[in-house]
Amino acid sequence: MAELLYKELTYQIRSVLYDVYNTLGPGLREETYKIATLAEMRRREMKAACEVEIQIVFKGEVIDTYRLDLVVEDKVILELKAVDEFHPRHKAQLLSYLKASKLRLGLLVNFGSDKLEVIRLIN
Repeated sequence: MAELLYKELTYQIRSVLYDVYNTLGPGLREETYKIATLAEMRRREMKAACEVEIQIVFKGEVIDTYRLDLVVEDKVILELKAVDEFHPRHKAQLLSYLKASKLRLGLLVNFGSDKLEVIRLIN
């Protein structure tokens, strides 16, 4: 079996996510979970950047700019949601972010349901 990409880092990230979810519970705004996740990562001395801009290029021309919720250790995109359930477009969105950013791993996270949901996507 192949080794998981960024196994130790994703273990640390998941620990933060579960800590945030278990402390705050469901029902808050996505922005609240983003702030709490960033604060906890900083408390644990993890490198995390919020609202990282990536450019969308079409035939050699920059046509748009998107902001990633969080990027951890310049390796993993965290796309945070606070919804009842994931929609297929959420996965498509994260995959597009991975391609545009040239990063390899993303975690789609939902704080809005009755249990924390984390989906691992690889580019």
